[in-house]
Amino acid sequence: MTVTLKAPGSKSITQRALMLAALGERPARVRGALACDDSARLTDLLRAIGTRVEWDADQVLVTPGPLAAGGAPVWCGNAGTAVRFGAALSLVARGTITLDGDARMRERPLNPLGEALESLGVGVRWLRRAGFPPVALTGGGAIRGEVDIDSSLSSQFASGLLMVAPRLPAGLRIRLVGRVVSEPYLDMTARMMASAGAAADRPDGRTFVVRPGRYAWAGDAVVVEPDWSGAALLFAAGRAAGVEVALPGLPPPGESLQGDSRFAGMLAELDLPRPHAFDLADCPDLLPPLAASALLASHATRIDGAAHTRIKESDRIAVLVRGFRALGARIVEHTDGMEVLPLADRIPRNVALDPAGDHRMAMAFAAVSLAIPGVSVQDPGCVAKSFPAFWDAIDAIRAAADGPG
Repeated sequence: MTVTLKAPGSKSITQRALMLAALGERPARVRGALACDDSARLTDLLRAIGTRVEWDADQVLVTPGPLAAGGAPVWCGNAGTAVRFGAALSLVARGTITLDGDARMRERPLNPLGEALESLGVGVRWLRRAGFPPVALTGGGAIRGEVDIDSSLSSQFASGLLMVAPRLPAGLRIRLVGRVVSEPYLDMTARMMASAGAAADRPDGRTFVVRPGRYAWAGDAVVVEPDWSGAALLFAAGRAAGVEVALPGLPPPGESLQGDSRFAGMLAELDLPRPHAFDLADCPDLLPPLAASALLASHATRIDGAAHTRIKESDRIAVLVRGFRALGARIVEHTDGMEVLPLADRIPRNVALDPAGDHRMAMAFAAVSLAIPGVSVQDPGCVAKSFPAFWDAIDAIRAAADGPG
């Protein structure tokens, strides 16, 4: 049985497209954009500093304006991209950008980016706890042309700096310090900048050099790819239900901007009759669908390189381990990952799994629920952060698995 679904637009590409359009010189249209909570938070931020952002379903018209902040706090919820990209905008916006978020956002470290911005000439004031939101950032000073950025917690710190770099008087040389995680997202940022007319050269693996320039897409439009991060969760759900999932328009591995397209190869590996091992340093958002699929595989799976998922919307390693153990699974937790032993049986269980408010945890638990009767997911609305139509897709997969009548 095959069910054909529509993958949402890529959240990562949408966020970058909105940023680049706001940093441009003339209006630009984003097509296929993902309308979700994270996009709403970044939209609020861009509007707060003088950008006109008009949404019409998945079409967005972005009209740049003089970037200026009035200092009033901008609420970012638990949207890490809004906080990190917004902080980088302090390099080119007049006035003070004040960023705040929910209780979880206030636990997510921002200090590496704060230190980098201070070294470039931005005034940084931590309003509650040093190194964490809320934070007030005041630009307007002399901006230096070189910076070191610790990339061991998030690639978004460097991506934010990269995107504003062409607008700086001397451009910017960025040196990556520490282990570089989520590197495909840096490649995505650089490729999108290039498509908008601003090159980010990379003379070596730890250095980006961006010259002063301007952003302008050919035809003033950028098309957002369907989202591989969300697609991976649909593929995991289909696998759990015994249903083939088709997602028309999803770019295949090798053609996509998204590093998460490697999930197709991971599923192929899980089908092989042997123990499995994966390093997720480059693709942390694949931890939830991979762990859910591994739970239902035939051999043990070792997942490493995912320590940075502990500072996502939840401590994803801990939340997955707790949820899977509630299903009777044997899970060995590690600092940077876990070992998942296949679930011994799939007997019905009256268990409500708690995703800790994390959209990707809720979607991973939903995938597993298709294989184990009686499993439900608490706080289902949290999926609106990245995939508002997710439950409709799950209902379609479940219906396909149940068959006619």
